[in-house]
Amino acid sequence: MKKNYSRRDALKIFGAGAIIAGGGWSRLLATKAEAKSLDLSPKVAIISGGLGGITINTSILKQLPKAEVSIFDKDETFYYQPSFTLIAAGIYNLDDVKYDKKELINEKVQWIKQNIAKINPESNTIQTESGESFGYDILVIATGVVYEFESIKGLIQEIVDVSAPNIATIYTPQSSLKAQKLVQKIAKEGGEVIFSEQKTQNKCGGANKKLNFLIEDLSHTQGTRYKFKGHLYTGCKAMLSSPLHAKMIEQMYVERDMPYSMLHQLIEVDVAKNTALFQRSYVIDGEVRESSTFERSFDYLFMVPKMKAPDFIAQANLHTQSEKGNLVDVDKFTLQHKNFKNIFAIGDCAGIPKGKTGASISKQYPVVTQNIIDYLQNKELSAKFSGYTACPLLTKYGKVVMVEFDYNGPAPMMECFGATRESYINWFIKVKLMKPMVMKGMIYARA
Repeated sequence: MKKNYSRRDALKIFGAGAIIAGGGWSRLLATKAEAKSLDLSPKVAIISGGLGGITINTSILKQLPKAEVSIFDKDETFYYQPSFTLIAAGIYNLDDVKYDKKELINEKVQWIKQNIAKINPESNTIQTESGESFGYDILVIATGVVYEFESIKGLIQEIVDVSAPNIATIYTPQSSLKAQKLVQKIAKEGGEVIFSEQKTQNKCGGANKKLNFLIEDLSHTQGTRYKFKGHLYTGCKAMLSSPLHAKMIEQMYVERDMPYSMLHQLIEVDVAKNTALFQRSYVIDGEVRESSTFERSFDYLFMVPKMKAPDFIAQANLHTQSEKGNLVDVDKFTLQHKNFKNIFAIGDCAGIPKGKTGASISKQYPVVTQNIIDYLQNKELSAKFSGYTACPLLTKYGKVVMVEFDYNGPAPMMECFGATRESYINWFIKVKLMKPMVMKGMIYARA
């Protein structure tokens, strides 16, 4: 135990971990909606059975046991995506994060194994890809985001997942396994490595940086650091949307002699030549303006795909108008749609300035549940989402900074986590506790 932590802090963490793993999750990470059964029987449709969709279906049924809840999702496999980085790091394997959705979706829910193709908010109906139509009183959009690999010229998902031996991402299960092999190879042999990030909103904005940190650390351990030539290119103006943590990450990059370039957007990859083309930008009076392009060769490329919500959200005119990405235009506090009051969003698809992590859902599902109840009772919506976002930033093997912030700034859940403290205790929480927190607690909306 590091000297920074008191015995009391350690007991808090390990005691909390035992409670969480046993099912006491939301007492630490969420404020549960008022626990009483209400005599309301709305028809609730949930689009998608990811982390947000599965969690909210159980939460609604706990509060509204007479509700008729349906979930629409063709995919029968659930992946615990926050651990894709740990797969790349060689700590987990794919079987460690793979689940059967039938074991997770509440048995009282009608699971319709079809994907949605169209939303008709004016008539309160949704249409599946097979053409079937379903009505709803309440609609919860929990689609997450889809990846547009093809937005980068020369790439498609098959190239990143399978065919290119030196290109990977940690945003898909198959490519995470590929990344695992590449991490070990780079740490042993070195090479010119590019880490690229999109300028659009990404879920878990620290994911690619974690990989950069871990490869740098592993090469140190193996005595090959001089062979590893990594460079991070991000299309964004800052490392993270939280200014404090953005500066912390920049400082770590400087201290560890890890080059990085802001406002450099990957626009094209020549797979045969192993070259990447970047669009440079600059800022004038607060506005980002595009400038010149430049080409960079690489031995390995770890990339973040462009992310957006499914097209049917924009086609239904439910998306935000101020930014690209088709994200659902909801109030950032209530998560209720700004124009269609019986529609709510949860998770990565929500068009809000923060909240693109799994931990955010732990704070969102009680808010959505309570606000659905308030709406059905013609009350003012009472629950507010704080913007809570958490990213356990892996900075070394055995070290993590628990990055937590909300709409107001840094928001550490427990004082002993620290706002920018790099520690083993945070590593232990990330590697040993967080998956059982979610998969044995939060996903079942347990108090």
